[in-house]
Amino acid sequence: MIGAKVARAAGPGLLAAALLALPVSAHAADGDFYWSTSGLGAQDGVLSSPESGRCYSLRGDSPPFYASNYTSRMVRSYQFSGCRGEVQSSIEPGSVGHVYKYVKFG
Repeated sequence: MIGAKVARAAGPGLLAAALLALPVSAHAADGDFYWSTSGLGAQDGVLSSPESGRCYSLRGDSPPFYASNYTSRMVRSYQFSGCRGEVQSSIEPGSVGHVYKYVKFG
């Protein structure tokens, strides 16, 4: 009987410790980022919960592309691979705008 009380009392603490030990991606931009090469209403691609700080290359010809940023982070776009050079445009979370071929969330 005493063992059961100790186990019940330790339960919430053990559960909290177990949850803290789970791997969590604190660097993901939660949500979706959509882009289109043909304008509003079209969708050529989507990035779901993209990693912050990683450079993504968007599919399509003739950027800039129309984009919808429904993630939790700002997206910045670049003209050069590896997201090198100057930032060409930025889109706040929940906003729309234009991006170039290479994008990074942060």
